[in-house]
Amino acid sequence: MPKQLNIFDVEPAICEFDVMKANVKKGTGRVTYADVRVQIPRNAKGTDELPRTTKQDDRYDIFEQYTMAIWRFQRAVDKLFNWETAEELCKAARDKKETIPVRIYLGSGFKPNVVEYMR
Repeated sequence: MPKQLNIFDVEPAICEFDVMKANVKKGTGRVTYADVRVQIPRNAKGTDELPRTTKQDDRYDIFEQYTMAIWRFQRAVDKLFNWETAEELCKAARDKKETIPVRIYLGSGFKPNVVEYMR
């Protein structure tokens, strides 16, 4: 007998990264990765947006992980793509609440807010 779904069984539009749903690819060496579209969380902040302090801030760590993922995806397409442009793209996508393609290296421990798994 088929299971009847209710409103609580439906997947949300934004969900945590799931390796089983991702299209995993093998890169050079032992690197495995997946390309996904994500939405940058509002609490991800760059160094220029945070107060000057020597204390570690999780908001910057989140921002850095998303920026690194953007940089990896764009760098695969354009070898001249630089880090500053990745930071600007990350801030723009966060502020406009747009989805942006990123590359996630499996085993890195980074679990982004996935909107769509790319092929």
